[in-house]
Amino acid sequence: MTTRLSLALTAIQIALIAIYFQQPLAEFLNPRPTVIDSKRGITYIGSRSSHGAVEHFQNIFYAEEPTGPRRFAPPVPTNPQRGSVIDATQSGAWCPQGTGDILPFTSRVTNISENCLSLRIAKPTGTRGDAKLPVIVWIHGGGHILNSASDILYEPDGLVKHALAKGRPVIYVGINYRLGLFGFATSTTLIERKETNVGLRDQRAGLHWIRDNIEAFGGNPNQVTVIGQSVGAADIGLQLVAYGGEEQVPFQQALMMSGAIGTIFNTQPDLVASNTAAIAQQVGCVTQDGHSQNLQTLECLRKISFETLTNLSVAAARAARPLFGEGFFYPTIDNDFIQDRPSQLIRAGKLTKGIPVIASWVTNDGAWYAPSSTSTDEEVLGTFGLWLQNLSESTNKKLLELYPQEDFTHMVRPKIDGPTSPQYYRAAQMSRDIWFTCPVLDFTWQYVQHGGVKPSHVRLYEFNQTRYAPVFEEMGVPMWRVSHLSDIPYLFNIDHLGGGADNSEVHRALAEDFSSRIIQYAYGALPGVENSDGEPGFWPPAYSDDMPEQSHISVPSQGPKSMSIQLFGGPYGSGPVSVFKDAERYFEASGEAANALYWEKLYSRCEFINGEQFRAEAGV
Repeated sequence: MTTRLSLALTAIQIALIAIYFQQPLAEFLNPRPTVIDSKRGITYIGSRSSHGAVEHFQNIFYAEEPTGPRRFAPPVPTNPQRGSVIDATQSGAWCPQGTGDILPFTSRVTNISENCLSLRIAKPTGTRGDAKLPVIVWIHGGGHILNSASDILYEPDGLVKHALAKGRPVIYVGINYRLGLFGFATSTTLIERKETNVGLRDQRAGLHWIRDNIEAFGGNPNQVTVIGQSVGAADIGLQLVAYGGEEQVPFQQALMMSGAIGTIFNTQPDLVASNTAAIAQQVGCVTQDGHSQNLQTLECLRKISFETLTNLSVAAARAARPLFGEGFFYPTIDNDFIQDRPSQLIRAGKLTKGIPVIASWVTNDGAWYAPSSTSTDEEVLGTFGLWLQNLSESTNKKLLELYPQEDFTHMVRPKIDGPTSPQYYRAAQMSRDIWFTCPVLDFTWQYVQHGGVKPSHVRLYEFNQTRYAPVFEEMGVPMWRVSHLSDIPYLFNIDHLGGGADNSEVHRALAEDFSSRIIQYAYGALPGVENSDGEPGFWPPAYSDDMPEQSHISVPSQGPKSMSIQLFGGPYGSGPVSVFKDAERYFEASGEAANALYWEKLYSRCEFINGEQFRAEAGV
């Protein structure tokens, strides 16, 4: 009786204390995660995941609200007063973009605002401030026109939990940055004022915040691995050639998923300046003398409501570049952050050195970019004609020769895909190579050749498995197969991917393998170096350390004679495949995986796409 009375009194006492401090009882008993930055005198209040293993700190601003005179201007770092308590319990607004649904397995866009320059941080529960854990930073894709670090597809719990289970805990940070007109508007005046490419400058400001503040969350600012996908990967490449390579990047290594600097077409500012001027014309910001790029126009644009500018710019982008509007507002040469065509910068040795790189593509990365109805040569060329408007007749003719229709007849699956022509798969493969595969091969090879890193510090992979197959079938596009985005759920080790995706054990096993390798990489180990800790099998370097180095960077490289590509998933299983320039040597390799990579004809196709003529016409 006495024991029961004591327990009752204790419960009453706890409840009274909670009421006194104006806290809910559940919160008093299970307090929210707190991080105290003693150097700056700032307290961050976070939340805990339902399973309790991961603490989240969201909507942490690294830059002031970019409105009024700060719209279209470089980010201004935040400087909270000492004693500030920052509520980081809820996700923040997405940067201005079109609202609504994107894909069944991604978030619905509902909350947008210019006040979006924020970070989301996840860490193992109870991580001490002096833990000095490796940091993984995520730069999302979305064609520089949509998306956010808060998208459900990038939920970090699975990655953070898996790293902890492997005995290699990490800190995760996602960066939001300005998109579309707000992130990449350009004009003569903006170039003169060095107020261009602010989306890229946002990314760098976010990385600087991480460098200066992540230690309070238990992270090591000197052990940062930045990961980007699609244009997020391309932006990592642009960060490496930014300012002509004269400013050191605030990260130590990189993973570039389906993207490199050659993914950004038409980098001369003319097209984006014209698109910016068109929006200015629509809102009445063009002066009577017709000048659309002067200071008066810029000051006018800074006074227009963000809703108006968002609606007009998103509508214009999607009309010109359906479905999502990629390639309408994007990074361009400004003689400051980007000083020349990116492929020329790296060939001139104007790059940040010493950053190990993993770079990649997925097997059907270009599947989205070709309509399933594609059935003629003209329609094949038209699938990328919207983005590459300056390709010459001789270039188009060469592309058709390099990708003969008969190479793709074996891909037709009438019972699954319906009446899909081999021309569709031909167009999809061209788009894959032009957007993703060939730029990745060019960037990594040129980075090695021009003193970026040793060959042994570059890894390549092709991902050949997807969890989206049932989703694509439901959407009526089963021919997309292992499409763009396919490797993301494996990186994040997501147990239950939504939208009707495949969550079976075979996919979860590959996710554990793939994410384990990236965690190992975040710890500074070259991926796949087999050891007694039960790490995954060997993943060889892309290029050989004994290859001859160029003595003069002005001498064009002839390309590697061989390269190693790690294959993940698919019918052939995971493992490294050696690819040789001498086509006959493919037949010496054993296994179906080698034959599949031979079928891709990476050497002949990418030598042309990465050649001077194509790069000049593509403006990369």
